[in-house]
Amino acid sequence: MHFCDIRTAVLAFLCVSAVSYVGDARTRGREVSRTRQDDDEANSRVYARRHRRKKSEKPNIVIIMTDDQDVLLGSMNYMPKTLKIMQEGGATLSNAFVTTPMCCPSRSSFLTGMYVHNHNVYTNNDNCSSIQWQQTHETRNFATYLSNAGYRTGFFGKYLNEYNGTYIPPGWREWVGLIRNSRFYNYSINFNGKKIKHYDNYYKDYLTDLIANDSVTFLKQSKQYFPNRPVAMVLSMPAPHGPEDAAPQYQHLFPNVTSHRTPSWNHAPNPDKQWILQYTGKMEPIHIAFTDMLSRKRLQTLQSVDDAVEKVYKELRNLGELDNTYLLFTSDHGYHLGQYGLLKGKAMPYDFDIRVPFYIRGPGIAPGTDIRNIVLNIDLAPSILEMGGVAIPDHMDGKSMLKLLTASRDPAGAAKRKKAWRDTFLLERGKITMKKIKAREQLEAEKNNILHTKESRLSLQCTKTQFRSPCRPKQKWECKRDSKGRLRMHKCRYPYRDKPKNCVCPPKIIMNKSEKRNQRQFLKNNVNQPHRLKTKAHFIRAERSVVEGHSSYQLQDVDVSDTLADSQHHAVRRSINNKRYVFPRDAAGADTEHIVKRCRVLANNTVACDKEIYESRDSWKTHKMAIDHLIEQYRWQIEKLKGIRQHLKRGKPTEPPQTEIIVTTKRTLVTRVVASEEADEGGSTQGSKEENEQDDDQCICGENIAQQDERHSESEAVTKQPRRGKKNKEGAPKHRRRNRRKDVTRDCNQPYMKCFTHDNSHWRTAPLWNYGPFCFCPNSNNNTYWCVRTINETHNFLYCEFITGFISYYNLMKDPDQLRNAVHDLSYGMLQQLHETLNHLRACRGAKQCTVHSRLPEGSSQSRKSRVKGQR
Repeated sequence: MHFCDIRTAVLAFLCVSAVSYVGDARTRGREVSRTRQDDDEANSRVYARRHRRKKSEKPNIVIIMTDDQDVLLGSMNYMPKTLKIMQEGGATLSNAFVTTPMCCPSRSSFLTGMYVHNHNVYTNNDNCSSIQWQQTHETRNFATYLSNAGYRTGFFGKYLNEYNGTYIPPGWREWVGLIRNSRFYNYSINFNGKKIKHYDNYYKDYLTDLIANDSVTFLKQSKQYFPNRPVAMVLSMPAPHGPEDAAPQYQHLFPNVTSHRTPSWNHAPNPDKQWILQYTGKMEPIHIAFTDMLSRKRLQTLQSVDDAVEKVYKELRNLGELDNTYLLFTSDHGYHLGQYGLLKGKAMPYDFDIRVPFYIRGPGIAPGTDIRNIVLNIDLAPSILEMGGVAIPDHMDGKSMLKLLTASRDPAGAAKRKKAWRDTFLLERGKITMKKIKAREQLEAEKNNILHTKESRLSLQCTKTQFRSPCRPKQKWECKRDSKGRLRMHKCRYPYRDKPKNCVCPPKIIMNKSEKRNQRQFLKNNVNQPHRLKTKAHFIRAERSVVEGHSSYQLQDVDVSDTLADSQHHAVRRSINNKRYVFPRDAAGADTEHIVKRCRVLANNTVACDKEIYESRDSWKTHKMAIDHLIEQYRWQIEKLKGIRQHLKRGKPTEPPQTEIIVTTKRTLVTRVVASEEADEGGSTQGSKEENEQDDDQCICGENIAQQDERHSESEAVTKQPRRGKKNKEGAPKHRRRNRRKDVTRDCNQPYMKCFTHDNSHWRTAPLWNYGPFCFCPNSNNNTYWCVRTINETHNFLYCEFITGFISYYNLMKDPDQLRNAVHDLSYGMLQQLHETLNHLRACRGAKQCTVHSRLPEGSSQSRKSRVKGQR
């Protein structure tokens, strides 16, 4: 027993010792880790103190820009790190917009601080990173001014869509520019003048992480070797632009997110909106599945951007530069996913495409503030220059927002400055049209004192070599004088050709007029005609005017009676075969003159009448009865004209004689005139000069005559063979085409539309698409517009004029989702007022002209006119 007790006591002692040792080890481990953490923090503080003395006097500037990121579809709600750093630690600009919702135009405005109509980059193709852009506006981007002021500048990521990587844009000390459009894998970059190819290895090639790592390295090296010089760098991320390849660690996230389904999602068709939205119907089930998956993949790609923002923030904090750095986060434009039935894209004038996320933190900016003033992408360049202490050039159309940001700490000062800030800006999209070019040429000619009559224009055109007479080979038009000595433009019917001698030419077959007319009509209706859409939309074109080198639309009054008379007159001219007949006098006689012209038809097919007609029932009844009387009178006139047309059809003259070709030999062709039974005995047939003219391509000349004879004999042998073989030869391909499986991605084109295809092989990273191929057309060539967007205490609206003449107006105070076109609710005076404001902004140059602020109650049009004129 004694031995057992001793053994038990020893074992108990050992157990207690082991437990205490383990506890001590754990305690020592925690202490060591805490000591290491304290040492790291102490080292970072020592490093910050060491370099705080050498810190530059000017602040650092870091801009992080995403590609195609929305704000109204809720993408920022899935970036918690960015919201914590930027929203809680800085200011949120809740009314941030872009002036053109397209990549290259918007980025060009970001670099230059100019509207699209001033830097002339209208689309992602035309003038995007062109030679003209490189020689003019690229030399005046904000980086050139910062570099001259002593900043170490760096650009990382996507530059412009058509950047080819052959040069380094001026102003950038460190250059890591993506060649062409956004990609995540398998891309090329220009790294300080050297092209480097990247492949599909995530750890080496994922572009979002590459941008974050290279930018942080540039920041470290700059502060290590040039501590006294400030840093300005741009991190241009590819996310969430296509092909939406997320990092592997985020490819499982957000399986059931539907935040993109806003009230305007799948709201289609829209007959009160522009043509593309009238054409677009509701989405099919495969389209709905596509928008859901695309939204999921876009949010996944933004997680890497969220990590990059945190990485840059931590590096600035560790370097002790956080309090001396302006950190900006924004996007080049918004995006839509199923809104109005459009599957994906941008380029629309609505808020989901023009609103962007915008956060900024830095010296003098109060954390957690919300600024509701309108801020544009053209304001970035002047704001960055003012942050760097550089004078803002006069050519920039934007204004510095720094006063708005610093005023957040001074409410009294903010109230004073709000009065001078804009509440209206311009939206513009689309390249310049030929009509606009002609209007600009006309304005330039007026400045050069050239009279714009028809004779003066023709005299100017006729001096050009391509219009000189007589016609030369390949010349289409020539200038000739008519019997009165006036210059007129004629088509070259008989271009000059040197015909070789010793030629045998077959004569033209002279057809009668009826057959020629039928053939022309057949060719016009069936040959070389583009595929016509099932849905046709008709637009009313407004008359253009020239305002400082730009064409615009005039809202004109059109009287109802005049419109009916004009349409009837043109219908009569068409029905009588374009012959000159005098239109009979209006049967209404003097009654038409007594009708008061108190209603007008506007260019957008809107009828606007005097206010008295809507208020007085007697006036309304009198005017309506007069209009009904006019309609009856015009109907009676139309019936009389129909009778005249029937009479002319019954009294149609006989057809002229026909010709018959008789082949006598291989080299001789003889024609014989065969008179019809109805022709007169003394009648004769003469063809026009065009019909009697020989076609040189059918002539056989010189040595080719013998060769032609041999070919003729061989062709006769071929034509004598039965046609059964020819039918079998042609029938086989038709049979194969009939049985060939239909491919929806083949010929995914519509006239005047911009279409795309999607299939199972489009996405190469998870989650993958397994629902099969489809085709969709989300945009059209006539989606060119100019809009006025206004936000103030009393107004919140969008007014647009499209290139087709279509006009739209959305009152966002009553309709925040822009579902109803309320242009019919506006009076004629308000339409004209908005039209004048739009013309002013379309021609503006510089911040003074391009800043419009009109905080007025509804109906006070005179005050706004005076303000707009004052801006001019």
